[in-house]
Amino acid sequence: MRQGTMRPRAQLFVCVNARRTDDPLRSGCGDAGPALFAALKRETLRAGLATELWVTATACLGHCPRTGCSVTLHPRNEHWIEAHEADAAALLRRARDAEDER
Repeated sequence: MRQGTMRPRAQLFVCVNARRTDDPLRSGCGDAGPALFAALKRETLRAGLATELWVTATACLGHCPRTGCSVTLHPRNEHWIEAHEADAAALLRRARDAEDER
């Protein structure tokens, strides 16, 4: 193992975890997460932020909304639920604010 050289200033984790239809925890993340993840990736690339702001698809973040998905922002340890593709711009603004504070 060796240490990598890339050091993101902030990282958004987007839950894309799909659950079975009979799972009582629902699957809002599996329904909305992939579209939000794709929108965030597109926007970070378009804005030239891909090396400073990482967007990562992940499994369960501990809260399973009925609609939308869960998103966390590190290093701020902020957590949003019921996020949708339309929220991508607002999430990126919040992540950029986190970068500016460092």
